[in-house]
Amino acid sequence: MRIEWDDAMLQKSLKELKKNMPDKLEDCMSQACAAVEAEAKARCPIDTGELRRSITFDVQQDSDTTRGIVGTTVDYAPYVHNGTGIHAKEGNGRKDVPWYYYSEKDGKLHRTYGNHPQPFLEEAVEAKSQEIITYFMGLIKK
Repeated sequence: MRIEWDDAMLQKSLKELKKNMPDKLEDCMSQACAAVEAEAKARCPIDTGELRRSITFDVQQDSDTTRGIVGTTVDYAPYVHNGTGIHAKEGNGRKDVPWYYYSEKDGKLHRTYGNHPQPFLEEAVEAKSQEIITYFMGLIKK
């Protein structure tokens, strides 16, 4: 018994898939990042609104990697996200507490031990993780 199989159509389909995959991955990553961005904005604490408005995403591709980045360039974002003083994540805050600072907003001197973390980005990724998996599973099924 002898079986022959012409895989020309399979080879053609695989070449087409390989050719189109970067664009499809980029689209999928953009969808995932947009979902995380929206969720992070919804979870972000608000004082002036600057931090919330600054949350954006970017998708970067090179020859073998597609990378999605959701974040902010606001200089105080890590302190809001990770906490400060004795409340900082992983104990990385200052230990010489309490400390004092002057607030131009209310014109008063304040005493603090630090601020509790408000990990809006981490929580956004966690909240959207199943949705992100669904985006990529859809890409595989197509």
